[in-house]
Amino acid sequence: MVIRVLLVADGPDAAATAVSNTVEINTTDPRWPAWLVDAITFQAREGARRLRDRLIAEQAIAADGSVSLPAVGPAAQAGR
Repeated sequence: MVIRVLLVADGPDAAATAVSNTVEINTTDPRWPAWLVDAITFQAREGARRLRDRLIAEQAIAADGSVSLPAVGPAAQAGR
């Protein structure tokens, strides 16, 4: 079974930003329900992190193409 985890957020300009991951689960293994929960939890957490970083990056780029360093700071700290 393959499951797609899709996270979507509306940005400040009402444009949607999305990230997705896929999870493959072997349903012939009797432990697959527990693996499914663990895999979805991990992928959702990672997807939320990627979505946050993408939104911060989009907000950091001003109309003139310059990047606001204070807006990029939280993403840089999160990556450490």
